[in-house]
Amino acid sequence: MSLATTYSYRDRQIFDVKTLLDAIRFLIINSILAFIFLFLIFEEFEWAIFSHREKVTDKLTDQTSWNIKTLIYRKH
Repeated sequence: MSLATTYSYRDRQIFDVKTLLDAIRFLIINSILAFIFLFLIFEEFEWAIFSHREKVTDKLTDQTSWNIKTLIYRKH
């Protein structure tokens, strides 16, 4: 390996503005998604409590990926 092909870390800034903006964007997007999924989970629990109190006997088929029952009672 010659000096012309080596890479010097002093030439590149590890912490630059683009990296900072990418990290902030990543945090904001994932925070928004977490907030949405949190309210979807609250809605699932609210429906379960309501249907139990009101003795709702309707059969509910929910095949969505955020369904709590399929996440907890996953059949292997």
